[in-house]
Amino acid sequence: MPIRSSRSTIVDVAELAGVSRQTVTRALNGLADVKPATRERVVAAARTLNYRPDRAAQSLVRGRRTTIGFVVDDLTNPYFAELGSALSREAAALGWSVLLCDVGSEADKGRAQLTTMTDAVDAVVMTGCRSDTFSMLPDEVVQGDGVRLPIVMIDGPEHPRLDARVDLDLAPAITAALDHLRRDGRRAIAFIDSTEGPDDRRTIHRDYLEAHGLPGREWPVVAGEETIAGGARAADDLLARVEGVDAVLVYNDVMAVGVLKALTGAGRSVPSEIAVIGIDGLELGRATTPELTSLAVDKGAVARAAIAAARSALEPVAGAQRGGSSSARIGLQLVLRGSA
Repeated sequence: MPIRSSRSTIVDVAELAGVSRQTVTRALNGLADVKPATRERVVAAARTLNYRPDRAAQSLVRGRRTTIGFVVDDLTNPYFAELGSALSREAAALGWSVLLCDVGSEADKGRAQLTTMTDAVDAVVMTGCRSDTFSMLPDEVVQGDGVRLPIVMIDGPEHPRLDARVDLDLAPAITAALDHLRRDGRRAIAFIDSTEGPDDRRTIHRDYLEAHGLPGREWPVVAGEETIAGGARAADDLLARVEGVDAVLVYNDVMAVGVLKALTGAGRSVPSEIAVIGIDGLELGRATTPELTSLAVDKGAVARAAIAAARSALEPVAGAQRGGSSSARIGLQLVLRGSA
């Protein structure tokens, strides 16, 4: 049987496997009354035909809404809460719902939560996740074992199983922040990094310093956990190891709040002695004294792009090529407040 260029159906899988439609449904949902040999034959047929169940249509048949699983690594970070709120609003506009899964730092608990979640959702949106988060997903989801849940990654690691990515366009925004500091007369501009995230932000910062003949590339890397306490400890470390710093760009806003706290505790005036800029644009930044200058992420734009990608994966155009991935890039905006 030739592989069709249009979207394969459950009937195609049933014909290729030599079973009924009902058996295909039961085999791909892992029900125990299907013999292992039959299930293997059905899965092989589904892979050959690049079959993905039309979960949006299934939702209508079952009388329930399309549900997006939103996977985060740490919901205590308010960035993910704000992004989750935006995602929920965008989903609600389509009549969809969102199921939250906070995998945290314990692999076993995270794996159990993800297994439960993937049984109940039609697509997955992931953000703030480590590369090992993929190892927590059920094999049939990651390997496309007939189930083929669409997966959209927001600003996270690469994986061959992704259907789409939504990335932050960091370089123009970080350049704008550093340009602002330079125009303000700042010359010793440090960067406080995350011990958990990628080093792309630090790389952009150091490349800028070299391009503009500023000191800093020889300084030791200073990093902390992505918490207020982690930012405060990193700021204390920076002050102890580097002389004459007059500005700090911080990996994210949560850490930047800790930096402000540590500088105040050390008797350093912000911004007259040291300017501080965070990244994320959290509402939390309005509660600090001085208010935090930040590179703001448009969470609404990120959520719209993620939902659009999930919808495209769930409702592919007939005849469209499948198995590749799409991408979108969202810019950040420099929001000037009191800290810089």
